[in-house]
Amino acid sequence: MSDRHLKILFIAFACEPERGSEPMVGWNCAWHASRTRPVWVITDPLHQVKMDRWLAEHGEKNIRVIYHAMPSWVQWMWKSLITVNIYYYFWNLGANRVARKLHAQERFDVVHHVTYVRYWMPSAGAGLGIPFVWGPLGGGESAPRGFLKGMAWKGKLGEVLRDWMRWVFERDPRLKSCARSASISIACSAQTAERMQRLGVKDLRVMSSIGIDPKAMGQHTPRAEDGVTRFISVGRLLHWKGFHFGLEAFAKAAIPNTEFVVVGSGPCLEPLHEQAKTMGIADKVRFTGELPWRDALKQFQDADVLVHPSLHDSGGFVLLEAMEMAKPVICLDLGGPGVYVNAECGFAVKAGTVEQAVADIASAMQRLAEDKALRQRLGDAGRARVLSEFTWERSAERYEAMYRELVPGPWS
Repeated sequence: MSDRHLKILFIAFACEPERGSEPMVGWNCAWHASRTRPVWVITDPLHQVKMDRWLAEHGEKNIRVIYHAMPSWVQWMWKSLITVNIYYYFWNLGANRVARKLHAQERFDVVHHVTYVRYWMPSAGAGLGIPFVWGPLGGGESAPRGFLKGMAWKGKLGEVLRDWMRWVFERDPRLKSCARSASISIACSAQTAERMQRLGVKDLRVMSSIGIDPKAMGQHTPRAEDGVTRFISVGRLLHWKGFHFGLEAFAKAAIPNTEFVVVGSGPCLEPLHEQAKTMGIADKVRFTGELPWRDALKQFQDADVLVHPSLHDSGGFVLLEAMEMAKPVICLDLGGPGVYVNAECGFAVKAGTVEQAVADIASAMQRLAEDKALRQRLGDAGRARVLSEFTWERSAERYEAMYRELVPGPWS
């Protein structure tokens, strides 16, 4: 057996320990790969303070971080969801030059792009002349046109701009070159896979970009019985997260002895308050505001069912967290949620029309409220599914298999 380790370079624009969302994706991919070998990570200096502090406090030597900084005069681009994409595009161009110089010194075996999780942007990992793993990537999910009905004009404009940006970047020769150069391309969902195929990728696979750490989740105790069936939705209160569909379905279901808890903050908070009042359910809906992660987990613990009718999530950490805590899930069969949730652990509702989806969500609420045994069965199956398929450790095993497939050993 050789004593040589695979040398892996990660492109992780977002990468930070003890953070959620994309920084968590970048960090966990690099950290788990570093358990058996040194790894190199090119990331943005936005994460430097917390990254360096964590590495120093934990005596971590296997993660070698290279910070690629953009000029100070473009830092304002972080303030807008549109301009941050331009920032990210040019960051990758510069990071590609950094990666080429680093590769000339270190002679990497594999380069793996992990964040941003965006199929419509070229990666700094392309064109190094070594096996290139691109993804998992998302962003190919779209809100069904009929589901824009009822959105405020800002929400509709946001969807139009998102579609326009994808259309423009899909025609970028750099993106198409990146897609063709990938040895293995990974999509988060079937919708993104379709778009990536049109870009000319070769070996395309579908796999979740996110996972959970069961140890970090801690031990769970059964919730105290109080005679109330409690539904919960968690996340940033944005138009495309679909919280308004959940409230509409809750009102339609009209189930006695129930409560709907909304955890999070964002621009849709006031409209959701008004919706609850208009629908006559304000006394049964509780808004907690944004909560620290541990406090949000406590709200999960006290709930019975997660309602997550998001229109285009590529991932959805809250689904995996709820499933790990043995809570059944009601979601739309779109994007990442449609990958995680099957009939054994919840209800993935088809997004045909708004009226049909709301009615189906309401029906699922009624069934779960009336049948405690069903809740228990779905919850237990969801927990088993997460622990076997959607942990960070399981993701790392899949990536390791890909690396060894691309670069046959022997490796230690």
